[in-house]
Amino acid sequence: MLSNDAVQERYDFLDWLRVIAIFVLFFFHTGMIFVGWGWHIVNDQTIPALEWSMDIAHRLRMPLLFVIAGAGMWFALQRRTPGRFLQERTQKLVLPLIIGMFLIVPPQIYFERVLHGDWLGSFLGFYMARVLQFHAYPSGDFSWHHLWFIAYLYVYVLLLLPAMLWWKRACTRVAPGVWIFLLGMPLGINETLLKAAFPEAHNLVSDWYIFNHYLLLTIYGYVLASMPGAWKWLGDMRRWSLGLGVATIVFLIWGLTHGVIPHDSAADHVGANLFTWLWMMVFLGYGYRYLAFVNPLLRWARDASYPIYILHQTVIVAIGYVVIHLAWSPWVKYAVIVALSMGTCVLLYQVVVRRSNLLRLAFGMKTSPNTRAPHATMGLRPARDDVN
Repeated sequence: MLSNDAVQERYDFLDWLRVIAIFVLFFFHTGMIFVGWGWHIVNDQTIPALEWSMDIAHRLRMPLLFVIAGAGMWFALQRRTPGRFLQERTQKLVLPLIIGMFLIVPPQIYFERVLHGDWLGSFLGFYMARVLQFHAYPSGDFSWHHLWFIAYLYVYVLLLLPAMLWWKRACTRVAPGVWIFLLGMPLGINETLLKAAFPEAHNLVSDWYIFNHYLLLTIYGYVLASMPGAWKWLGDMRRWSLGLGVATIVFLIWGLTHGVIPHDSAADHVGANLFTWLWMMVFLGYGYRYLAFVNPLLRWARDASYPIYILHQTVIVAIGYVVIHLAWSPWVKYAVIVALSMGTCVLLYQVVVRRSNLLRLAFGMKTSPNTRAPHATMGLRPARDDVN
């Protein structure tokens, strides 16, 4: 049984990292409107200066969430029976996914279709005539869009549960060591072998490169959490991780811009995934070292982050659809969309979602005995049992 100190230490820095990763998604998905990569809505004028930072963020944002999710599975299984664990994950993942596909995602598709002239009527008419046909996006209008993260995570739970239980029972505890630096290699090999044949699609059925990529990262998180002393080791090695991570990205950018490393070559794939993993180590190491604390913001954000994740992309698309039609510079539009999207999501969570037990369940939260209490989520409470 883990001590109370271990439980507190565990959740403080992992929860901080999860909250930060979701916060960064506002900047990333708003940036997708301005880089010309063919997102759901796009601005006529792009911001070329965003492209490198967006490319780097793409390699870091979701990997961190999957690593944390894998760690959360280990911690949850220390306190729950397999049946209880599966029941909670089903409630927390499947219910928000289904509700999101019917209620949260359709407005994104609607604004995209209207922007491109593929629909001229009302949202209600679009919903009845197009969404309820249940034809898969992009040829159809029914999708999980950004909620693919939830779908994949639930499939990983089902797929990995027998192995996770075996690992737990076997009490096989691998000691942390320099071998952890090499965990980016399987990620790079996977991309080299599968990306060309199965490009990123998030459709689950023909997305083998991405499916295996995040499956590996989920496993890494689970195994790291099971290793006594792993977090401390990562904290001790944080400067090495940072130095190697910086050196890797500098070399990759130099090699790609000077033609030394061809785009989408094996060297590009392996190097990019070494970069991804080294920076996972940086985040975990520095997080362990400097984020082992709780404050009122974290207490609030622990509950708020998941509903805000579910809401954020739809809010960005809706606000972005209006803003891109205004005669402002791209940078002003970018800043306005980020600010308004964050504010809207926080307001929706604080005023609407958290005050209704029905909505709390719909957004993957636990019900509250007193949803009207003004300090229900801001006050002191015990450390949470899971990190999703």
